[in-house]
Order: sequence, then structure tokens, then C-alpha cells
Amino acid sequence: MVLHSKPFKIEYKGGIKLFKNKKKKEKIKKQTAINRWFKKRQSKKIAKPKTTSQMMRIFFQNYNESNSIIQLDENHFSVCFEYQDISFSKANYTEQENIFLKWVEYLHSFNYSDHIQIVCSGTPVKTQNYKKQYIYKEDGPSDNRKKISKEFNELIENCLGDRDEILCETRQIVITTKAENIKEAQDIFLQYQLRTEEKFKELKSKIRRVSIEERLTTLYNTFNIGLKEDNGIKNIIEYSKQNGLSIYDVLAPRLDVSMREKNYINIGNKKYLRVLYVSKLPRSVTPRFYNRITTIENFNIITTLNITPTNPSKVIKMVNKKISGMKTERLEKIKKANKNNYTYEAVKDEKLEDAIRDAQGLRDALQKKKQKLFTNNMLICIQASSLEELDKATKVVKSIGDECVIGINNLDWQQLEGIQNALDFGWNTLQIQRSLTSESTATNVPFNTKDLMHPNSIFYGINLVSKNPVFCDRKKLLNGNGCILATSGAGKSFAVKLTIEQILLRYPQDEVIVLDPQRRIWSNYKCFWRSNIKYKYIIKYIHKSI
Repeated sequence: MVLHSKPFKIEYKGGIKLFKNKKKKEKIKKQTAINRWFKKRQSKKIAKPKTTSQMMRIFFQNYNESNSIIQLDENHFSVCFEYQDISFSKANYTEQENIFLKWVEYLHSFNYSDHIQIVCSGTPVKTQNYKKQYIYKEDGPSDNRKKISKEFNELIENCLGDRDEILCETRQIVITTKAENIKEAQDIFLQYQLRTEEKFKELKSKIRRVSIEERLTTLYNTFNIGLKEDNGIKNIIEYSKQNGLSIYDVLAPRLDVSMREKNYINIGNKKYLRVLYVSKLPRSVTPRFYNRITTIENFNIITTLNITPTNPSKVIKMVNKKISGMKTERLEKIKKANKNNYTYEAVKDEKLEDAIRDAQGLRDALQKKKQKLFTNNMLICIQASSLEELDKATKVVKSIGDECVIGINNLDWQQLEGIQNALDFGWNTLQIQRSLTSESTATNVPFNTKDLMHPNSIFYGINLVSKNPVFCDRKKLLNGNGCILATSGAGKSFAVKLTIEQILLRYPQDEVIVLDPQRRIWSNYKCFWRSNIKYKYIIKYIHKSI
């Protein structure tokens, strides 16, 4: 008994020591887990601003005007690029497929620590200032010239509309990355800029870096009544320095901001903001929905796609775990069916089988087709001057979603956070996320049709896709040649006559050479000759009889 008691005691004490060490390890694990939870909660802390100036602080922390980089928080920075739209909706199948695949390649170029934001919005501009870039001067040596100029100006003004403000469509890409300081972020953004320029050059598009002033102007125009020019502000940054104000005080709205309603923000009963989100998607989606949403007329709408790459290794582990879990659930149901003397095929769980099939398809796409997984959401921000206009615009947006079998809901009680994620600052804090593969994410191709809006150029009509007027200076195009194709009697000769008139009015030093074997333009030529334009312009009319 004595001989056996000593080793027994030693073993027992060792057991106590091991037990104490396990307890310590468990305590350390619990403490680290709690600390991580608190850090995540602090990083994703919901802002509760008490003043309008504090409300502006949630959008950005700092900015660098020299390199156009905005600092969102301690470790996140963003930069914005504006790109020219290209013709996608009316392109043939081969061209659309080529654009689609290049867009997928561009999404694959991002790291899982980055965030991509695609913003399509309308920049408000004063109509009178906007028209000055396109209308003709009504002064001239002859009355006929004044008459023709006035007729063209009336036609252009009818196309531009009679509203006080015109919305000029802008398409932007905002890239957000994680960095320790702004210098590191600058190096990262330079690489992304070169990569983006190269990829968009392949798509026959161009990009430019958006300045800090332009991004702050967007924020100012969103929350304030009227444009900054109407309030006597030419440059927001300079105005804040001259008047000894912080940048947040200048951006803050002067009227009361009410968030008492769950589905819109009221700014002094003169402006209303509402954010919607895409809640349900069908099994197959086409670019038609995104193109229709971004071309809605007569409403100020911002459409934003938030796209975040995920870590491929973690995604594959998660998918494998999910598949094994669902197969275990199916096995339990098969055992239950055999126990009750009936086959599983008779009571097959179709939802479970579809989920297993989808998960296996996702795994094959990630491993064999070399696709990536992205978490994304789609936000639609509507701005209106009255509640009736806001409801009307919401109804139009939801009706388009219903036509495409896509669910669109209001972002209840998160309107401010929704605006934060919808504007071109690069935030992605909403928990409403959907995981999609590369091809599914790229379905919302951010291209529609190319708009030609060259100032002091010739008016050619209206773009049937974007509903915007076409002002083109063919000297600025890559190829200035043109051809008019139409059926007999559609007005080809008349279109040529109108083009000649505008060339003579817009470009006085240019020469017009007309080759007209069938004498289609002869009557128009006589009109110019009688109007004394021959003293200012040179017209060479070459007639060849048949």
C-alpha cells in the first residue's frame, strides 16, 4: 500500500496541474475571443450623429488633395476614377462577350483585402450654364443666319428640357484598400490606376482620377438644397479656409435633418432621400436590369454596386464543410426513411438536393473554372424635392425590378448608412451581402452606351438607348468619317442639309465640298447663296450630270 501510494499521489498531483493548465488556456482563449469581438464591434460601430456636422464626419476622416486620396478610417483609404461609357447594349453578341470577359478579368485583378464600388449617378448642373456649351450664337451678318441659328437653338433646348437643373450622367469606379498610412495607399493606388487604364484602353474607354473637390461636391449636393454655386461657394476647400470653418461645417446642411421615418430622410421638408437595396435575385440574371435602372429619366437616382473579393482558400474550406453538412443531413433522412419502411426517393427533400447541387457547382467553378467568389450588394439612392416625387420614383424602380423578377426593398432604419455606402467614398459596412461567383457578379456589366457630348459641336439628334442628345465634333473622334444609312424617304438628304447648315454656322473657316450627281442638295445650296453667306464661307459645289 505504501509503495503504491507515492506514484498514485504523484499522478494525482500531475492531473491537477494538467487540469489547471487547461483552465488557463481556456481562459486565455475566451479573453482573446472577447477582445476580438470588441474590436470588431468598435470597427463596425454604428454612428449616432447629434449634429449635421457630425453626420458629415461619418463619410470620411481625412483627405489628401494632391493625390486625390480620401482616408475613411485609421486603416482604409479610397480613390475614385471616372470612366467613359462604351457601347454595350446595342453591340453584337461577340462584342458583348468580349466586353464581359474583360470585365471579369478586371475583377479578378483585385486582392481580397480591397473593395470595388461601381457608381452611376447624375451630376446636377444649371440648365442655362449647360446650354451655353451647345447652342449657336444668334448674331451674324444676315437675318437668315440669325433665323437658322434660332431654329437650331429651339431644337436643342427642347431636347435638353426646361428644368432648372440637368443631370449629367457620370460613371465611376471607387477602389478602397487597407494600408498603414497614406504613402502605402498611394503606391497601391498607382498600381491599380495603371492596371485600370490598361484594361479600359482595351475596352476602348478612358479613365481619369476624380479630384477631392468633385467628391466633396457630390456630398454637398446630396444633403443641401440647391447647388454649391447657388450658395456662393465656388470651391469647398478654399471656402472653408477663407472663412475659418472646418470642412464638415461647410458640407453640413443648413436645414434640419429628420430620420424619424424608417424608409427616408427628410431635409427641411424640401428634400427627401431614400435608399433601396436588391433583396432577391432569380437563378439567371442578364445585364438588362442594370442598364434599365441606370437610364431612368426625370429622376435623380444613384445606382451603386459594392463588390468585395473573398479569400479563395477560406471559401473552398467553407463550401466543403457546407457540402459535408448537407450530405450528413441527407443521410439522416435516408436512415429515417428506411426505418419507417419507405424509400427516400418518394419523399426527397428537393430544397436540400438543390442546395447540394448548387454548392457542388460552386466548388467546381472555384476549382476547375478558376473563378472567384465575391460578396456584393446593389443600392439605389433616390433624391426628390417632394414626398410624392420620391414615392413615384420608388414605384418606377420597383416596377422595373418586378419585370426582371428581382426583389427590391427599402433599407429600413438604415437610411444614413445606406447613403454612406451608396456615395462615391468606398464604404461597405452594410451586412446585406450576397455571395456570387465572378461570372454572376460581372453580369451587371457597368456599361450601356457611349454618349457623345462634345461642347461647341454639331447636334445630331437623340441617343435612343440613353435618351441623351448627341453633340459630336468629328474632328475629335478616332475616325472622323461618317455615313448616313436609312430606307428610301426617311430623310437622308434632309439630314445632310442640316449637317451642312450647322457646319457653316459652327466652323466658319471650314470648306464644304458637295458631290451631288442627283441634285439632292441643290435647293439647300441656293438657300445659302441667297443669304449672303457666300461672303463669309467658301462652298464648293461640284455637280456631275448622269
